[in-house]
Amino acid sequence: MSETKKGEGIGRLIVVLGLITFVCALLLGVVNQVTAPLIEQNDINTRNAAMEEIIPGAEFEDLGVVLSAEDVAAAGVTLPAGRSAAAISGVYKATVDGQDAGYCVQVNPKGFGGELTMIVGISTDGTVAGAKVTAHGETPGLGAKSQTDPEWIKQYQGQPADGQLQVTKDGGTINAITGSTITSRAVTDGVNTAAAYVATMG
Repeated sequence: MSETKKGEGIGRLIVVLGLITFVCALLLGVVNQVTAPLIEQNDINTRNAAMEEIIPGAEFEDLGVVLSAEDVAAAGVTLPAGRSAAAISGVYKATVDGQDAGYCVQVNPKGFGGELTMIVGISTDGTVAGAKVTAHGETPGLGAKSQTDPEWIKQYQGQPADGQLQVTKDGGTINAITGSTITSRAVTDGVNTAAAYVATMG
C-alpha cells in the first residue's frame, strides 16, 4: 500500500471517528436536556416529602440560603473538636397554622462514599425535630443504613439542637451504625451544622 493510500485511509478513519463522537455528544446533550428537569423535580419532591415527615402539617418558606462549608464556618457555626461544618443547600422556615414551628435545613456532609444530602428539622423549642438522609453514595448494608434504617436515624429526634452531638466512640450519645462510624459521624455533622446554623439566625 502506497503512503498516499495509507494517508487517505487514516484521514477517512479520523473523519468517521469524529462524526461518531459528535453524534454521541449530541445524543448525550439531548438526553441530559430531557432528563435534567425530571431529576430536579424528583429531588424537590423527595425534599418536600422529607420535610413534611419531619414537621408534619407545616408550610415551608424557602429562605434562599445556599452556603459552602467554608461559608457556614465563617457564619459562626462551631462543631465539636475535630469535626467540620457541612455545606448548606437550603433553609426552609416552617409554620403550622400560622405559628412558627422551626426550620428544615438541607445539608451536605461528607461521608465515606462522598457527599450525603440530608434534611434536618430544628424545632422552636431548641430540639432536633428529626433528620432524614435523602441521597448518598454510602456502602450498601453498611453506611446506606443511614437512609434505609428508620430506627437508627430516629435517635437524633428530641436531641438538644446545640450543635454538639457526637457518636459514642467520640464520647457522645449517638450510637454509630455498626461498621460505619464515618457515615455516622457525617450524619451527626449534618445535624450539628443545621442546629448551629439555625442558632445564628436568632
